[in-house]
Amino acid sequence: MPTPVELLIFDLDGTLADTRQDIANSVNHVLIELDCPPLALPKVMQNIGDGVRKLLERSLPPERQEQVGAAVEIFRQHYREHLLDHTSLYAGVREVLQLFQSNKMAVVSNKPEAFTREIVAGLGIDAAFGCILGGDSLAEMKPSPEPVLHVLRELGGAPQATLMVGDGLTDIHAGQAAGTQTCGVTYGFRSKAELASAEPDFLIDDIRELMDVLNAPRDGDSF
Repeated sequence: MPTPVELLIFDLDGTLADTRQDIANSVNHVLIELDCPPLALPKVMQNIGDGVRKLLERSLPPERQEQVGAAVEIFRQHYREHLLDHTSLYAGVREVLQLFQSNKMAVVSNKPEAFTREIVAGLGIDAAFGCILGGDSLAEMKPSPEPVLHVLRELGGAPQATLMVGDGLTDIHAGQAAGTQTCGVTYGFRSKAELASAEPDFLIDDIRELMDVLNAPRDGDSF
């Protein structure tokens, strides 16, 4: 570790929480409403990562792209009511957040901020974070470095003492562009090979491996 990490920035979907089924259910609700064929879960997972509009653009057939605006509105309404039906924290997440409670921590997601905050609160981990951003919080979303830089300004931190943790290329690229250290997690929505291609500083198969990455002792009180 070149510099001790003082600030941890986490992605949400595929990193802290397994949100796949609820997202897929809402995507398929949209497709059925618009008389389009539903998609299998692996296909929906491939479409996640760049915000709601891109998710729906990728999920709609090419000849139905003019309905993206309507699809976004249908998705938002349905997902708002069902975003915690099946969503849960990945194993070890609560333990890791408790362990690093003395560090500054933030969530930077590309999903709308309102949904991000509701999920984080609904899963009971909102108290761990000094800053929570969604894809519509700022003018730019990941892979732009701006959300990461905003967290650095908001919480006070040096890029070299910050670790961006996520399961997608957008997370790694955003961290790299902001000058932070980066850690890819392979249990989320992207393959290990795809993540490795972005050359993160660290690549882990379980969130609890952050304890080894940061050389942290296994203790700490609940936040």
